[in-house]
Amino acid sequence: MTPFGFSNRVLAVVVALFAIGYLVLAFRMPEFTAVEVPVQPSTLPRWLGAVLLVLAGVLFFQRGAPGEDGERVPAAGSAGTAAGTGDAGMDGGSGDAGGEGAGAAAGAAAPRAFLGRIPDARLELAAFAGSIAAYVLLFEPLGFLISTAVYVFGASWYLGYRRHWANALVSVGVPAVLYFTMSEFLDVALPTGPLPF
Repeated sequence: MTPFGFSNRVLAVVVALFAIGYLVLAFRMPEFTAVEVPVQPSTLPRWLGAVLLVLAGVLFFQRGAPGEDGERVPAAGSAGTAAGTGDAGMDGGSGDAGGEGAGAAAGAAAPRAFLGRIPDARLELAAFAGSIAAYVLLFEPLGFLISTAVYVFGASWYLGYRRHWANALVSVGVPAVLYFTMSEFLDVALPTGPLPF
């Protein structure tokens, strides 16, 4: 079965098109003129669209893994021969024996990397889409702080981050800073859920 994947440039173009469409919609949002407020409803969407467009540009020019974007990947034999020649010079072995061993090791030690815990990328994308949908559904009943902390901690744990104390600090600290910045300085009302503040 052919692995499912996109090159950095294809993904960057898709993200850029999405960001442009998002920005067009953000600039069409009506502004409050009757009441003077520090942040208009379109302020955050406009900034998010601009940041997304910049990140798409960075991704477009980022160098991908070997084999992406039409880049030639050396065959296992040639890589093994090159590795074998280097090994022979270092430990005094014969070039042929080192080449065969390194070539076999390079061919055997190249498992396909995947993002989290599911080898099939399509199922993994579905799992992430489901987790975002659950986050959106729980956003109002649990409130911004609890739902965001649980989502950030769960996503980091799923992606393989093993320092749970640091993960817990970031998962609670970042949403708390965002919450109090938005509510105290920008007068944006976020759902509190069961919390008293």
